Amino acid sequence: MPKHASAAPDSVEAAMNHPKQVRQMLALPADQRPDWLNEFLGTMTIPPISDTSTNPLLDVLAANTAYGQKNATLVFPLAKVLAAAEHAAAADRHKLGYGEDEAAPRLWWVKDDGTYLMSNGQDPTDTRDDNGRLPHVVYADGWGPGTDARSILGGDDFRESLDLTTPVFEDGTTLLGMLREAANHGATRFLLKAAFDDTYMDLTYITK
Repeated sequence: MPKHASAAPDSVEAAMNHPKQVRQMLALPADQRPDWLNEFLGTMTIPPISDTSTNPLLDVLAANTAYGQKNATLVFPLAKVLAAAEHAAAADRHKLGYGEDEAAPRLWWVKDDGTYLMSNGQDPTDTRDDNGRLPHVVYADGWGPGTDARSILGGDDFRESLDLTTPVFEDGTTLLGMLREAANHGATRFLLKAAFDDTYMDLTYITK
């Protein structure tokens, strides 16, 4: 009897039953892959896939998810970061982050759809823009809306608070003071360096 090729998968769910076809699809240029596969991959990179892999998509996801200790450097436009910080500093009311019980001017560093900094200042209406986003949001270079930062920041979404008015440097300078001084001296970029694992996160601030 003639052999018939099995149907190619047409979704992420179906792909689990067709590892060989998926391995072949992953080897194709992006413009030759099915739309469902490109949507799943997004900005993820494709690692070498073993010919014996029984779940190639899981292999891709695992290779693009940060495990153990990681180091990441994010670059933000300084002028926009300072504008968000000034908004927080001038606000009459401030939103509270996880585990916070005292309102204060802060920047929130968020990872969900891309990764960004935003003011925690609460406007009377919290009016969103045409794309449904709150104002005073500054995306990291290369990690704007529609990107997936799992490869550098791990798989879980998070929100970290960066206090603006408490001294964070040995000379008593606050983060807000640092941003203002850097802008006055012609700096254009704000670098957020993070060293972290599953139990801690250490942040370093640099301007250039």
